[in-house]
Amino acid sequence: MQTGVDEYHGVDAARFQMEIQPHYRPAVLRGLVTHWPVVKEGRTSPQALAQYLKSFDRGELTESMLGPPAIKGRFFYRDDMRGFNFERRQETLTAAIDRLLAHLDHPAPPAFYTGSVPTDVNLPDFGRDNAMDLIPRSTGARIWIGNSATISTHYDQSDNIACVVAGHRRFTLFPPEQLPNLYVGPLDYTMAGQPSSMVDLANPDFARYPRFRAALDAAITVDLEPGDAIYIPSMWWHNVVSTGPFNVLVNYWWNDAKPWAGNPFQALVHSIMAMGEMPAERREVWRDVFDHYVFHRNGDPMAHMAPEHRSVTGPLTPRLAQYIRGWLLRCLGG
Repeated sequence: MQTGVDEYHGVDAARFQMEIQPHYRPAVLRGLVTHWPVVKEGRTSPQALAQYLKSFDRGELTESMLGPPAIKGRFFYRDDMRGFNFERRQETLTAAIDRLLAHLDHPAPPAFYTGSVPTDVNLPDFGRDNAMDLIPRSTGARIWIGNSATISTHYDQSDNIACVVAGHRRFTLFPPEQLPNLYVGPLDYTMAGQPSSMVDLANPDFARYPRFRAALDAAITVDLEPGDAIYIPSMWWHNVVSTGPFNVLVNYWWNDAKPWAGNPFQALVHSIMAMGEMPAERREVWRDVFDHYVFHRNGDPMAHMAPEHRSVTGPLTPRLAQYIRGWLLRCLGG
């Protein structure tokens, strides 16, 4: 496992966009948000942080995860895979925060986790004084609150900047090409939307998952303190361990795809249905077809056609995207 990762101090938007993001590698942004009022409240005390956050709460419901002490903060599948080792609860952010405060001094508390809460919905005005300057202000912030927890190795389709507000977080990152060595679980039956590795990073079963040793050789581990942030490019796998009785993280997801473009993951699942059980030689043929039309391995596949005659392979305008969706719906409906 590697410990080296590029670290930056004093990053502004221009430096991020020109020097960091184009490399498509994780980067630690030390002290990026130490000036945020929410970070300063967190340094004062958990109670001060809780009061600050609750002052923004407008009472909208969100989803929390609650697990017994026995799971030791690792939210995951049950051993029989017929459910999860935690329960879900709809509640306000204030209720979730108050539960954390009530267990601050408990030697073996239950595991609490309230994640991916959109601040513009649940904490309006939070971003007014706690703003992210590296990306467009229109990018929505999400807040994650809990005690000591482990979020299993997963990826996000969007680029990500994650900012530690309170507590400590360890990120273990795997390059996208390590996918075959991560032993990913079900694609559609997940804890929180994204597929996750079945390997327990803290106690890997190498007899069951032998290729995971290769993934560990390529892994990068970084530790973040309050005020630090990390940039995680899209499709980089990451495991996140938070320690402490009251942890808070704020993150931002964004991507450069056209908003009317389709979802690659949904295309993947449909491709599995359509081609997953084909004979190997036919799958090879379709791989060549995808390489040609989707990944442009041979250049522009329709360069020989006039632009007005390229149909679904033409430039993706909102109108063309609407046409393709309608065409697909008609095909799937049959």
